[in-house]
Amino acid sequence: MLTFAITTTTKLAGLSLHKNGKYLGEVKVEVAKTHSTTILEQIDRLFEWTGTTLDEVENVLVSIGPGSFTGVRIAIAVVKGLFFNKNVRFFEVNELDALAYQAFYQLKGIKNDIENVKIYSLIDSRKEKVYAAVYQVQKNLENEFELKQIKDYEVKKLDNIIEEINNSENEENYLVGDAVLNYKGKIIEKIEEKVKIFEDNSLKISTTTFTEMFFDEKLKETNIIDLKPDYLEKSQAERDKK
Repeated sequence: MLTFAITTTTKLAGLSLHKNGKYLGEVKVEVAKTHSTTILEQIDRLFEWTGTTLDEVENVLVSIGPGSFTGVRIAIAVVKGLFFNKNVRFFEVNELDALAYQAFYQLKGIKNDIENVKIYSLIDSRKEKVYAAVYQVQKNLENEFELKQIKDYEVKKLDNIIEEINNSENEENYLVGDAVLNYKGKIIEKIEEKVKIFEDNSLKISTTTFTEMFFDEKLKETNIIDLKPDYLEKSQAERDKK
């Protein structure tokens, strides 16, 4: 079973392939402007390097946002074009959820007790505005750790996030996402004692997390028609019409 995962939601394009319990390959490329000119070449190279073909793909995992309006559309358009009329299953990935699970999986590997840890997923929307969601680690009825979303997806100013964390009584607040990397200086200056930040190479999304979520049954299955972006806010063009 070959599973293909893709995101172009932020400046970092991510691709990966997984087959029969094994990761075959992953590509990460950060671009200054748009992924549209390079993403197909990256996909070709990934399949070439792993000795696989598009016809072998059974599952497609794709980020639907939030993030760059152009970036989100690129990944969705690409998979619709590549897998049109092919017998594949489509699964949508909210990238804020994926970032939280990426942090959750990492914490489970390095800490024995992570109950009540809060995870803030933060994607940069430029000019200190972020896409945000908040999650908490809890124990289920089987006494196993699980991740629960405790605040809905929002578009907020970084200052509001900082104020919220500063007023929080929770002592273990983990931050993840490219906004953390981009605004790390300000975050540390304002709330260093209130937050824990992962290493830089763990702050941005990896599509291997999509695959882990897929096997943990955390992704929503969709179809090629209903696969659509989730922007969280209106585009600048739509806002300018008002």
